[in-house]
Amino acid sequence: MLFLFSNSFDTTVDLLILKLGGEGVFRYNFDLWRDYQFEISPEGFRFEDPAGRVATDGNVTKFLWRKPSRTAEMFPGTKLSAEDTYSEKELWYALCEVANLLWARRKVVLAEPFADMRVGKLVQLQAARDFFDVPPYRMSLGVPFPAAGKNEFVVKSLTSEFVGENSDQAMLFTSRIDPAELTLKAPWMLQQYVAAELDVTVQVVRDRLFAFELDRSAFLDRTIDWRSLGADELSERWRPHALPLEMQDSIFAFMRRCELHFGRIDFLCGGGRYHFLEINPNGQWAWLDAEGRHGLLNKVVREISPATPCVPIPRRA
Repeated sequence: MLFLFSNSFDTTVDLLILKLGGEGVFRYNFDLWRDYQFEISPEGFRFEDPAGRVATDGNVTKFLWRKPSRTAEMFPGTKLSAEDTYSEKELWYALCEVANLLWARRKVVLAEPFADMRVGKLVQLQAARDFFDVPPYRMSLGVPFPAAGKNEFVVKSLTSEFVGENSDQAMLFTSRIDPAELTLKAPWMLQQYVAAELDVTVQVVRDRLFAFELDRSAFLDRTIDWRSLGADELSERWRPHALPLEMQDSIFAFMRRCELHFGRIDFLCGGGRYHFLEINPNGQWAWLDAEGRHGLLNKVVREISPATPCVPIPRRA
């Protein structure tokens, strides 16, 4: 079966299970860890869900890390008891080890666990310079910013963490700024602003690319970052995008450099040029093809299905 490590409110997983059928999938929702039983011993591992279904290292043929999160990451500001905090940390450690065991046995498919620890945004930007146009950037703290005209740069977050407390929490989305207005007492990630007509996102699924575009004129009067408007408002405006052959070759070469099988790459496209922004090694993608009309959903289903041959992610020392 497919062992899927997730959370209970992941709609991408809901869609995948709907397509796969539930019989061949064991879903472990980390936010519901109290509802599961498990053990790890020299004989192997065994998980049991509330319905009595069982996953072991004997019947698991593929494993997908679908970006599970701990309580503090899902619900910033939530106060756990000392006992629950300890239990959650112990369980997280053990479950990460299960992922590592399955990785060593070449059963982990598509998404690399912890990939953003190895290929983070700054590493991506360095690697991408050999394949794409990369707008100039700098990450700094306490160093005076170069003189620049207002709105020639954008500020963005590396972590997408929330700022503030309780109801005042907010996320820093990409915004045009005048660097002179930023305090030197905080770290900032700046990048040169790119005037573009399209957002282009490319989902890489091992040996295939699925490109989509979004006309930026739909929101530029309100924001430069479509994510700040929420996926619901713009999800139906994304359309398939025809990538030039040389861009396809560059993307596959970039993925080989990063040793990744899976990821969604974001570009800005203006004047016929593609400007690399980042790759999310395990980001959301289902809204691009929720009805399975463009091949993306069906390709992911084939890759993770326990009924198809297993093509494992690269194994490293």
